[in-house]
Amino acid sequence: MEKARPYLVFFSAVISVFCFPPFKFGPMIFITLVPLFFAIEDLSPSKAFKYGFIWGFLFYLGYIYYIAWVTVPGMLAAVLILSLVPATAFWIYVRLLSSSPGMALVFLPSYFIAWNWLFTMSDFNYPWMDIGYALGYYVPFIQAAEIGGVYLISLVILVVNTCLYVSISGKFKLGPGNRSSLRVFSVVLIGLLYLYGSWRLDSASRQHENDGLLVGLLQGNMTRDVKWKPEYLQENFERYFHLSRMVAAAGAELVIWPETATPTYLVQYRNQFNRFRDFVDSLGIPILTGTPYYESVGPGEYIYFNSAILVEPGREGYEIYKKIHLVPMSEKIPLSGRFKVLKEIRLGQADWSSGTERTIFDLDGYKFATVICIESVYPGYCREFAQEGAEFLVVITNDMWFGRTSLLEQHAMMSVFRAVENRIPVVRSANTGISMAIDKWGRIMEKSGIFTVEYLIARIYPEKSDSIYRNSGDIIPRALLVLVLVSLIIAFVKRKQYNMGSC
Repeated sequence: MEKARPYLVFFSAVISVFCFPPFKFGPMIFITLVPLFFAIEDLSPSKAFKYGFIWGFLFYLGYIYYIAWVTVPGMLAAVLILSLVPATAFWIYVRLLSSSPGMALVFLPSYFIAWNWLFTMSDFNYPWMDIGYALGYYVPFIQAAEIGGVYLISLVILVVNTCLYVSISGKFKLGPGNRSSLRVFSVVLIGLLYLYGSWRLDSASRQHENDGLLVGLLQGNMTRDVKWKPEYLQENFERYFHLSRMVAAAGAELVIWPETATPTYLVQYRNQFNRFRDFVDSLGIPILTGTPYYESVGPGEYIYFNSAILVEPGREGYEIYKKIHLVPMSEKIPLSGRFKVLKEIRLGQADWSSGTERTIFDLDGYKFATVICIESVYPGYCREFAQEGAEFLVVITNDMWFGRTSLLEQHAMMSVFRAVENRIPVVRSANTGISMAIDKWGRIMEKSGIFTVEYLIARIYPEKSDSIYRNSGDIIPRALLVLVLVSLIIAFVKRKQYNMGSC
């Protein structure tokens, strides 16, 4: 067994990577962690930590390797830090096994989900790791996200892996009947997830209370070698003007340009803004575009925002949303909002500030929210927009920095979960792809290629969110966090007391 451990770790990590987009082996995720459980069986806590770390290193290296397209040191740092999550999980798990095997088995799924949820609330957030995303291509399996978000899907996956391991392992004193019951329970749990999703999809109404909204999604494909160069600004505008005319001719009622589609301070440079507004007037259709924006906060002092503005024909001014969740190390240094000295650090990051207001745009009675880039991967953040009345969600992004890598597909498929969780349509405009239109059931209606100049036309049906998740929020990770805290008390406090008594 000792010689087999590294192979089991390697096999589990590699197969797990292939369960996530752009690969389509998602359902295998129900068993991929079982070999890892066997690899750490009968190990000391320190050795369990080592194998958990190796698994994490292999998995995260295969999953987020694309960060190296921007920064190799940053990629390695991210992989090493994230590898500590499974390492500490199995370290604590082994400590619990000796005193409370049942709590040890409860701890593992709880820890992974609670940690990922807590991660979304820190300045160091990179909430890319919820295991439920492995099932994004399999729409029936993810309909239960309307109840508990992606966290519920992740919980089912982790529980099934744990039950299957316990039913096979000889480490637990279970009779044949109990082992069979665990296997049956695992199959039933997967079946219920699928049957619930199939039932919900079968009940999807083809009738809508409104005529819907025809949306044009533009993908200009202004690549990193030209996008921010002043000499290409004119070409940038002309390309998006041309695509806008194309979707207008097809009947679009709202045109959406990607994140920073206007690579200039559009609002502040009045000549450019007047030209843009004149174009909107001539087109006769509202345009939402991503653009940099700044505000003066003192003599010669400014703060800068990654923003989205909505300009409507025949109306003065604009509505604006300023991005709140910024990409750590890329758009700002974590904690720099609290400690001004950190603002002086220059690692090549943008100097954005976080917005403070969750804007709800109103378009002739249709209410919608815009989230920019990484914001679309926060379940709770998108849910807050649905709570405030958003009837559909617009995602604008610019993933060009990561080249032709799996990030583009991973990022895009997360929007499928945001649609199901809140039961509202999601439309996505990406500079280099992937642009998409998704109905409230998570079904992709239109999807672009990558690094292509194209546009999509999709009819969506905005409506108020009525999902359980929208109303109840992150109950699952909150409850699991309590279980984690109880587990930690058992693993450390009680263990410490026992050792003291035996000295």
